[in-house]
Amino acid sequence: MELKVPYKDKVALSYSLMRTAHFTAQQLSLPLFDFLRTGKVTKKAAPEHLPVMLRSLYELLKKDAENINKGLYPLEVLKPEKPGTHFLRYPQIIWDGFQIARRRDDRNQTDFNLEARQYLSEVPEYYRRNFHFQSGGYLTRKSAELYEHQVEILFAGAGDAMRRLLLPMMKKHWSGDGDGLHFLELGVGTGRMTRFVKLAYPKARITVMDLSYPYLQVAQRKLKNFDRLDFVQGAAEEIPFTEGRFDGVYSCFLYHELPRSIRQKNLEEIMRVLKPGGLVGIVDSLQNEDAQELGWALQQFPVDFHEPFYKNYVENPMEGLLQKAGFQGIEKDCGFFAKALLAKKPF
Repeated sequence: MELKVPYKDKVALSYSLMRTAHFTAQQLSLPLFDFLRTGKVTKKAAPEHLPVMLRSLYELLKKDAENINKGLYPLEVLKPEKPGTHFLRYPQIIWDGFQIARRRDDRNQTDFNLEARQYLSEVPEYYRRNFHFQSGGYLTRKSAELYEHQVEILFAGAGDAMRRLLLPMMKKHWSGDGDGLHFLELGVGTGRMTRFVKLAYPKARITVMDLSYPYLQVAQRKLKNFDRLDFVQGAAEEIPFTEGRFDGVYSCFLYHELPRSIRQKNLEEIMRVLKPGGLVGIVDSLQNEDAQELGWALQQFPVDFHEPFYKNYVENPMEGLLQKAGFQGIEKDCGFFAKALLAKKPF
Protein backbone atom coordinates (compact mmCIF):
# COMPACT_ATOMS: atom_id res chain seq x y z
CA MET A 1 0.00 0.00 0.00
CA GLU A 2 1.32 3.43 -0.93
CA LEU A 3 2.23 5.77 1.93
CA LYS A 4 -0.22 8.67 2.28
CA VAL A 5 1.73 11.93 2.20
CA PRO A 6 0.06 15.38 2.26
CA TYR A 7 1.39 17.90 -0.26
CA LYS A 8 3.07 15.05 -2.07
CA ASP A 9 4.26 17.26 -4.93
CA LYS A 10 6.09 19.60 -2.55
CA VAL A 11 7.70 16.69 -0.72
CA ALA A 12 8.75 15.13 -4.02
CA LEU A 13 10.14 18.37 -5.46
CA SER A 14 12.04 19.21 -2.27
CA TYR A 15 13.60 15.77 -2.18
CA SER A 16 14.50 15.87 -5.89
CA LEU A 17 16.15 19.29 -5.51
CA MET A 18 18.23 18.00 -2.60
CA ARG A 19 19.15 14.96 -4.67
CA THR A 20 20.21 17.21 -7.54
CA ALA A 21 22.36 19.28 -5.19
CA HIS A 22 24.02 16.11 -3.93
CA PHE A 23 24.88 14.74 -7.38
CA THR A 24 25.93 18.19 -8.59
CA ALA A 25 28.45 18.32 -5.73
CA GLN A 26 29.80 14.96 -6.86
CA GLN A 27 29.89 16.19 -10.46
CA LEU A 28 31.88 19.28 -9.46
CA SER A 29 34.33 17.23 -7.41
CA LEU A 30 35.43 14.96 -10.25
CA PRO A 31 37.31 17.70 -12.22
CA LEU A 32 39.27 18.42 -9.04
CA PHE A 33 40.52 14.84 -8.90
CA ASP A 34 41.32 14.97 -12.60
CA PHE A 35 43.28 18.22 -12.05
CA LEU A 36 45.34 16.47 -9.37
CA ARG A 37 46.10 13.73 -11.90
CA THR A 38 46.94 15.87 -14.93
CA GLY A 39 47.38 19.46 -13.78
CA LYS A 40 44.83 20.47 -16.43
CA VAL A 41 41.55 22.27 -15.81
CA THR A 42 38.52 20.43 -17.22
CA LYS A 43 36.47 22.48 -19.67
CA LYS A 44 33.11 23.52 -18.19
CA ALA A 45 29.89 24.81 -19.67
CA ALA A 46 30.00 28.49 -20.57
CA PRO A 47 28.38 30.75 -17.96
CA GLU A 48 25.69 31.89 -20.39
CA HIS A 49 24.46 28.30 -20.70
CA LEU A 50 23.87 27.77 -16.99
CA PRO A 51 20.56 29.67 -16.59
CA VAL A 52 18.97 27.70 -19.43
CA MET A 53 20.22 24.41 -18.00
CA LEU A 54 19.05 25.20 -14.48
CA ARG A 55 15.62 26.34 -15.66
CA SER A 56 15.20 23.21 -17.79
CA LEU A 57 16.32 20.99 -14.91
CA TYR A 58 13.93 22.65 -12.46
CA GLU A 59 10.99 22.33 -14.87
CA LEU A 60 11.68 18.62 -15.28
CA LEU A 61 11.80 18.00 -11.53
CA LYS A 62 8.66 20.06 -11.00
CA LYS A 63 6.81 18.09 -13.68
CA ASP A 64 7.98 14.82 -12.12
CA ALA A 65 6.69 15.92 -8.70
CA GLU A 66 3.34 16.92 -10.19
CA ASN A 67 3.03 13.50 -11.85
CA ILE A 68 3.59 11.84 -8.48
CA ASN A 69 0.96 14.07 -6.91
CA LYS A 70 -1.51 13.11 -9.65
CA GLY A 71 -0.97 9.44 -8.82
CA LEU A 72 0.51 8.59 -12.22
CA TYR A 73 3.27 6.77 -10.36
CA PRO A 74 3.89 6.37 -6.63
CA LEU A 75 6.16 8.37 -4.35
CA GLU A 76 8.17 5.17 -3.98
CA VAL A 77 9.92 5.95 -7.28
CA LEU A 78 12.03 8.39 -5.25
CA LYS A 79 13.16 5.79 -2.70
CA PRO A 80 16.94 6.17 -2.33
CA GLU A 81 19.39 3.33 -2.03
CA LYS A 82 21.10 2.66 1.30
CA PRO A 83 23.49 5.54 2.19
CA GLY A 84 26.33 3.15 2.95
CA THR A 85 26.06 1.50 -0.45
CA HIS A 86 25.94 4.88 -2.16
CA PHE A 87 28.90 6.50 -0.43
CA LEU A 88 31.11 3.42 -0.55
CA ARG A 89 30.65 3.39 -4.32
CA TYR A 90 31.89 6.96 -4.77
CA PRO A 91 35.63 6.13 -4.38
CA GLN A 92 35.14 3.57 -7.16
CA ILE A 93 33.55 6.30 -9.29
CA ILE A 94 36.61 8.51 -8.70
CA TRP A 95 39.02 5.71 -9.63
CA ASP A 96 37.00 4.83 -12.72
CA GLY A 97 37.04 8.52 -13.63
CA PHE A 98 40.84 8.33 -13.81
CA GLN A 99 40.58 5.37 -16.17
CA ILE A 100 37.96 7.13 -18.30
CA ALA A 101 40.18 10.23 -18.54
CA ARG A 102 43.15 8.09 -19.59
CA ARG A 103 41.16 6.40 -22.35
CA ARG A 104 39.80 9.76 -23.49
CA ASP A 105 43.32 11.20 -23.69
CA ASP A 106 44.50 8.14 -25.65
CA ARG A 107 41.27 7.95 -27.73
CA ASN A 108 41.17 4.28 -26.75
CA GLN A 109 37.67 2.85 -27.09
CA THR A 110 38.55 -0.87 -27.18
CA ASP A 111 40.16 -1.33 -23.77
CA PHE A 112 38.72 -4.62 -22.48
CA ASN A 113 39.75 -6.77 -19.55
CA LEU A 114 39.47 -10.58 -19.45
CA GLU A 115 35.86 -10.49 -18.24
CA ALA A 116 34.73 -8.22 -21.07
CA ARG A 117 36.67 -10.12 -23.76
CA GLN A 118 34.82 -13.35 -23.03
CA TYR A 119 31.57 -11.70 -24.18
CA LEU A 120 32.84 -9.97 -27.34
CA SER A 121 31.91 -12.87 -29.61
CA GLU A 122 28.31 -12.74 -28.32
CA VAL A 123 27.64 -9.14 -29.35
CA PRO A 124 27.51 -7.24 -32.69
CA GLU A 125 30.49 -5.21 -33.87
CA TYR A 126 28.87 -1.87 -33.01
CA TYR A 127 28.68 -2.97 -29.36
CA ARG A 128 32.37 -3.94 -29.02
CA ARG A 129 33.62 -0.65 -27.59
CA ASN A 130 34.01 1.33 -24.40
CA PHE A 131 30.92 3.51 -24.70
CA HIS A 132 31.59 6.79 -22.83
CA PHE A 133 35.17 5.44 -22.40
CA GLN A 134 33.78 3.59 -19.35
CA SER A 135 35.72 0.60 -18.05
CA GLY A 136 34.55 -2.60 -19.71
CA GLY A 137 32.06 -0.84 -21.94
CA TYR A 138 28.77 -2.58 -21.19
CA LEU A 139 30.41 -5.97 -20.71
CA THR A 140 31.48 -6.22 -17.05
CA ARG A 141 29.76 -6.50 -13.69
CA LYS A 142 31.88 -3.60 -12.40
CA SER A 143 30.62 -1.36 -15.20
CA ALA A 144 27.04 -2.34 -14.39
CA GLU A 145 27.50 -1.63 -10.68
CA LEU A 146 28.74 1.91 -11.39
CA TYR A 147 26.51 2.81 -14.33
CA GLU A 148 23.40 4.29 -12.67
CA HIS A 149 25.50 6.37 -10.26
CA GLN A 150 27.60 7.70 -13.14
CA VAL A 151 24.49 8.66 -15.12
CA GLU A 152 23.10 10.61 -12.17
CA ILE A 153 26.40 12.46 -11.73
CA LEU A 154 26.45 13.32 -15.46
CA PHE A 155 22.87 14.68 -15.36
CA ALA A 156 23.03 16.28 -11.89
CA GLY A 157 20.56 13.82 -10.39
CA ALA A 158 18.01 14.18 -13.20
CA GLY A 159 18.53 10.79 -14.87
CA ASP A 160 15.61 9.09 -13.13
CA ALA A 161 13.20 11.96 -13.74
CA MET A 162 14.13 11.89 -17.44
CA ARG A 163 13.41 8.15 -17.56
CA ARG A 164 9.98 8.75 -16.03
CA LEU A 165 8.94 11.15 -18.81
CA LEU A 166 7.42 8.17 -20.61
CA LEU A 167 5.15 7.02 -17.78
CA PRO A 168 2.45 9.75 -18.01
CA MET A 169 2.18 9.08 -21.74
CA MET A 170 1.71 5.37 -21.08
CA LYS A 171 -0.88 6.12 -18.38
CA LYS A 172 -3.01 8.02 -20.90
CA HIS A 173 -3.50 4.72 -22.73
CA TRP A 174 -3.26 2.21 -19.87
CA SER A 175 -4.65 3.81 -16.72
CA GLY A 176 -4.84 0.76 -14.46
CA ASP A 177 -2.37 -1.43 -12.61
CA GLY A 178 -1.26 -3.33 -15.71
CA ASP A 179 -3.35 -6.43 -15.12
CA GLY A 180 -3.39 -8.45 -18.35
CA LEU A 181 -0.70 -6.34 -20.07
CA HIS A 182 2.55 -7.78 -21.40
CA PHE A 183 5.40 -5.35 -22.08
CA LEU A 184 8.80 -5.85 -23.69
CA GLU A 185 11.68 -3.63 -22.56
CA LEU A 186 14.70 -3.37 -24.86
CA GLY A 187 18.14 -2.40 -23.60
CA VAL A 188 17.14 -2.87 -19.96
CA GLY A 189 20.64 -2.15 -18.66
CA THR A 190 20.60 -2.49 -14.88
CA GLY A 191 16.81 -2.34 -14.65
CA ARG A 192 16.23 1.24 -13.52
CA MET A 193 13.45 1.94 -16.02
CA THR A 194 11.99 -1.50 -15.35
CA ARG A 195 11.60 -0.60 -11.69
CA PHE A 196 9.65 2.56 -12.51
CA VAL A 197 7.35 0.76 -14.95
CA LYS A 198 6.69 -2.00 -12.40
CA LEU A 199 5.83 0.56 -9.73
CA ALA A 200 3.41 2.22 -12.16
CA TYR A 201 2.03 -1.13 -13.41
CA PRO A 202 2.58 -3.66 -10.60
CA LYS A 203 0.47 -6.38 -12.25
CA ALA A 204 1.98 -6.12 -15.72
CA ARG A 205 4.21 -8.84 -17.05
CA ILE A 206 7.48 -7.48 -18.45
CA THR A 207 10.00 -9.33 -20.60
CA VAL A 208 13.31 -7.49 -20.38
CA MET A 209 16.10 -7.81 -22.94
CA ASP A 210 19.69 -6.66 -23.08
CA LEU A 211 22.77 -7.60 -25.08
CA SER A 212 24.97 -7.61 -21.99
CA TYR A 213 24.95 -10.71 -19.81
CA PRO A 214 26.68 -8.91 -16.88
CA TYR A 215 24.15 -6.05 -16.97
CA LEU A 216 21.27 -8.55 -17.04
CA GLN A 217 22.72 -10.26 -13.96
CA VAL A 218 22.81 -6.96 -12.08
CA ALA A 219 19.28 -6.12 -13.27
CA GLN A 220 18.00 -9.46 -11.96
CA ARG A 221 19.52 -8.77 -8.55
CA LYS A 222 18.18 -5.21 -8.35
CA LEU A 223 14.70 -6.30 -9.43
CA LYS A 224 14.49 -9.44 -7.28
CA ASN A 225 11.58 -8.06 -5.23
CA PHE A 226 9.34 -7.70 -8.29
CA ASP A 227 7.42 -10.56 -9.85
CA ARG A 228 6.24 -11.23 -13.43
CA LEU A 229 9.62 -10.41 -14.93
CA ASP A 230 11.36 -12.53 -17.59
CA PHE A 231 15.01 -11.88 -18.46
CA VAL A 232 16.32 -12.55 -21.98
CA GLN A 233 19.74 -11.85 -23.48
CA GLY A 234 19.46 -10.58 -27.03
CA ALA A 235 19.84 -7.77 -29.55
CA ALA A 236 17.11 -5.19 -30.10
CA GLU A 237 17.34 -5.66 -33.87
CA GLU A 238 16.72 -9.43 -33.60
CA ILE A 239 13.81 -9.79 -31.17
CA PRO A 240 13.34 -13.54 -30.56
CA PHE A 241 9.55 -13.53 -30.23
CA THR A 242 6.59 -14.27 -32.47
CA GLU A 243 4.43 -11.69 -34.21
CA GLY A 244 1.80 -9.77 -32.26
CA ARG A 245 2.95 -10.90 -28.82
CA PHE A 246 3.23 -7.66 -26.81
CA ASP A 247 0.85 -4.86 -25.80
CA GLY A 248 3.73 -2.42 -25.53
CA VAL A 249 7.45 -2.25 -26.27
CA TYR A 250 9.62 0.44 -24.72
CA SER A 251 13.26 1.41 -24.23
CA CYS A 252 15.30 3.98 -22.37
CA PHE A 253 18.56 5.60 -23.57
CA LEU A 254 19.00 2.94 -26.26
CA TYR A 255 18.72 4.52 -29.69
CA HIS A 256 21.60 6.99 -29.47
CA GLU A 257 23.88 3.97 -28.95
CA LEU A 258 22.80 2.32 -32.22
CA PRO A 259 23.84 2.90 -35.86
CA ARG A 260 21.01 4.34 -37.93
CA SER A 261 20.44 1.12 -39.88
CA ILE A 262 20.06 -0.79 -36.62
CA ARG A 263 17.64 1.83 -35.27
CA GLN A 264 15.42 1.34 -38.29
CA LYS A 265 15.66 -2.44 -38.19
CA ASN A 266 14.78 -2.40 -34.50
CA LEU A 267 11.62 -0.33 -35.12
CA GLU A 268 10.58 -2.77 -37.82
CA GLU A 269 11.07 -5.63 -35.35
CA ILE A 270 8.98 -3.79 -32.75
CA MET A 271 6.22 -3.33 -35.33
CA ARG A 272 6.32 -7.08 -35.93
CA VAL A 273 6.06 -8.19 -32.27
CA LEU A 274 3.43 -5.64 -31.22
CA LYS A 275 -0.23 -6.52 -31.19
CA PRO A 276 -2.43 -4.42 -33.53
CA GLY A 277 -3.02 -1.14 -31.70
CA GLY A 278 0.00 -1.78 -29.47
CA LEU A 279 2.32 1.04 -28.41
CA VAL A 280 6.03 1.71 -28.73
CA GLY A 281 7.60 4.02 -26.14
CA ILE A 282 11.03 5.65 -26.32
CA VAL A 283 13.01 7.75 -23.86
CA ASP A 284 16.31 9.04 -25.19
CA SER A 285 18.43 12.11 -25.71
CA LEU A 286 17.07 15.31 -27.18
CA GLN A 287 17.70 15.72 -30.90
CA ASN A 288 18.68 18.87 -32.77
CA GLU A 289 15.11 19.93 -33.54
CA ASP A 290 13.90 19.56 -29.94
CA ALA A 291 15.69 22.30 -28.00
CA GLN A 292 17.93 24.71 -29.86
CA GLU A 293 18.97 26.44 -26.62
CA LEU A 294 20.64 23.18 -25.52
CA GLY A 295 22.14 22.39 -28.92
CA TRP A 296 25.63 23.25 -27.72
CA ALA A 297 25.46 20.33 -25.25
CA LEU A 298 24.32 17.91 -27.95
CA GLN A 299 27.37 18.88 -29.99
CA GLN A 300 29.77 18.62 -27.06
CA PHE A 301 28.57 15.28 -25.67
CA PRO A 302 30.17 13.00 -28.32
CA VAL A 303 33.37 15.04 -28.09
CA ASP A 304 33.75 14.39 -24.36
CA PHE A 305 32.55 10.78 -24.46
CA HIS A 306 32.96 7.94 -26.92
CA GLU A 307 29.55 8.05 -28.62
CA PRO A 308 30.20 7.05 -32.25
CA PHE A 309 26.53 7.06 -33.34
CA TYR A 310 25.35 10.09 -31.40
CA LYS A 311 25.97 12.73 -34.08
CA ASN A 312 23.89 10.78 -36.57
CA TYR A 313 21.24 10.22 -33.91
CA VAL A 314 20.73 13.90 -33.10
CA GLU A 315 20.58 14.78 -36.81
CA ASN A 316 17.90 12.18 -37.68
CA PRO A 317 14.65 12.63 -35.73
CA MET A 318 13.23 9.45 -34.26
CA GLU A 319 9.78 10.66 -35.30
CA GLY A 320 10.78 10.18 -38.94
CA LEU A 321 12.08 6.67 -38.31
CA LEU A 322 8.88 5.76 -36.45
CA GLN A 323 6.76 7.00 -39.36
CA LYS A 324 8.94 5.12 -41.84
CA ALA A 325 8.38 1.92 -39.83
CA GLY A 326 4.62 2.46 -40.07
CA PHE A 327 3.78 3.85 -36.61
CA GLN A 328 1.04 6.45 -36.22
CA GLY A 329 -0.22 9.04 -33.73
CA ILE A 330 3.19 10.05 -32.41
CA GLU A 331 3.14 11.81 -29.02
CA LYS A 332 6.11 13.70 -27.59
CA ASP A 333 7.31 15.25 -24.34
CA CYS A 334 10.68 16.75 -23.43
CA GLY A 335 12.48 17.45 -20.17
CA PHE A 336 16.03 18.64 -19.54
CA PHE A 337 18.24 16.61 -21.96
CA ALA A 338 15.70 13.87 -22.72
CA LYS A 339 12.60 13.37 -24.82
CA ALA A 340 9.91 10.72 -24.71
CA LEU A 341 7.95 9.46 -27.68
CA LEU A 342 4.92 7.20 -27.87
CA ALA A 343 3.41 5.84 -31.07
CA LYS A 344 0.84 3.24 -32.10
CA LYS A 345 0.86 0.27 -34.41
CA PRO A 346 -2.20 0.53 -36.69
CA PHE A 347 -5.04 -1.95 -36.25
